[in-house]
Amino acid sequence: MTLRQELMPPDLCEAKVARLADLAAEIAGADQDRAWNLLAEFNREAMTHLTFLDFQGVFGAQDHDTWVRQILTAPYERRLRDISQSELIEIARRVMNADSPEHTTDFWLKMLALNIPDARISDLFFWPGEYFGDGDNAQELTPEQIIETALKNSDL
Repeated sequence: MTLRQELMPPDLCEAKVARLADLAAEIAGADQDRAWNLLAEFNREAMTHLTFLDFQGVFGAQDHDTWVRQILTAPYERRLRDISQSELIEIARRVMNADSPEHTTDFWLKMLALNIPDARISDLFFWPGEYFGDGDNAQELTPEQIIETALKNSDL
């Protein structure tokens, strides 16, 4: 199924991503005084208001390229009043697609969390036993089952 543009992650300028990833790595490895100009440059180019502490520990969690992509896609993550159940199912299908890069999967998960306010929706994908309280994390749900369950238990 083709998703409408509002539900898609943005196309990012690869040169900008590379430049910001390099800056992020420099900031993460610098002392706070030396990082001041680098941080201002990053925030200007990325149109963010990140602090020095936001860059600390990035490499331990993920690579700078993925982190920058998540920062740049965040403004495109939004709640849509007219999202359909079939669109939610397609987004769930895309989360389950193991071929997607980490930042793309993260975008889809955030779109689901914004459009189905179930604070534990990611558990349905990765830890269903935790979600259902039965400890059976081996069970695999279909995209349809995930969306049906999340809608039934959402905070809407």
